[in-house]
Amino acid sequence: MFEKIMIATDGSDTSEKAAKVGVDLARISGGKVFVIYVADTGRLSHLPDDMLLVSIRDLLLREGEEATGNIEKMAAEAGVAFQKMIVEGKPSDEILKASREEGIQLLVMGSVGRSGLDRFLLGSVAEKVVQHSQVPVLTVPGDRS
Repeated sequence: MFEKIMIATDGSDTSEKAAKVGVDLARISGGKVFVIYVADTGRLSHLPDDMLLVSIRDLLLREGEEATGNIEKMAAEAGVAFQKMIVEGKPSDEILKASREEGIQLLVMGSVGRSGLDRFLLGSVAEKVVQHSQVPVLTVPGDRS
């Protein structure tokens, strides 16, 4: 069914929920999960190049380690093969690029990310990925309160 499933995470509750779905699908189909976290360092490019910028970049990369580490534990508990990618750039572009390069068959992600901005139905990253992906994208909704 799905041998290669990519889970895009930003560490939010919604992406954790999406990760559970992706790991379950991989377990059921005997597939492998590729987890990607994109540190959106492009937003920092207009800031002066000083120690604060370096600290923010390091913080983003540490968040990536934590977010992917949580999913790695989830995959290990489910007996699912796991590979992680922590990259820098524009999230939608990097997710699409990695999915092509890895031959992904299904992308799984939260419908709204950490920003909490609800662009009608999908978050802006999820919306761009859905519009431009060459493979099916499963968006998992967050909890509505």
